[in-house]
Amino acid sequence: MIVYVESNFVLEIALKQEQSASAESIFNLAESNKIALAFPSFALSEPFATVMHRDRERIELHQSLTKTLGQLRRSEPHKQTILDLQPLLVLLKNAVNGEFDQLHSTVARLLKFGAPLELNESTLDQAKNYQVQFGLKPQDSIMYSTVIGDMQRRPLTEAKCFLSRDREAFSTNPGIKSELQAHNCRYIGSFKQGLDFIRHTL
Repeated sequence: MIVYVESNFVLEIALKQEQSASAESIFNLAESNKIALAFPSFALSEPFATVMHRDRERIELHQSLTKTLGQLRRSEPHKQTILDLQPLLVLLKNAVNGEFDQLHSTVARLLKFGAPLELNESTLDQAKNYQVQFGLKPQDSIMYSTVIGDMQRRPLTEAKCFLSRDREAFSTNPGIKSELQAHNCRYIGSFKQGLDFIRHTL
């Protein structure tokens, strides 16, 4: 069985979001060779951009709070408030320093145990068609086209599923569902439900 994932799978694990335990279990199945895990290489850029954006926001918030606390220190009635807010400053600083390390580690695992799907001229052209046909955003159309391109080279009898929490992009258009079904693939918009489906299929 082959499981296709994209950028939000990486972020789910690296940032330990609410479905990270299920995503981690799917990853473990790939590491133990019980499933094949594939991902568009294009999908690896978005997590880094997301973490960079989050870090910039936190750095700006940290700087703003530090400045505000510096002003409050001059006022005796606010000393307790300053003490109460100090842990928040430490938390923000640690978050900024830690998320890139977690992201690098997750991507390294994915590159070791997953199969990167490269973008080529054919899939790029098809991505343009999907933008018109299914109303996909450019980045979503590229990922979807890359996944479909790989499915077309695989046996129809091979069980497949495409996991992405981006339901808005991939679950609202019946044409996408039909095309995936034509390749013996099921779209699932939840890592928890995806894990249940994988375990049932295995």
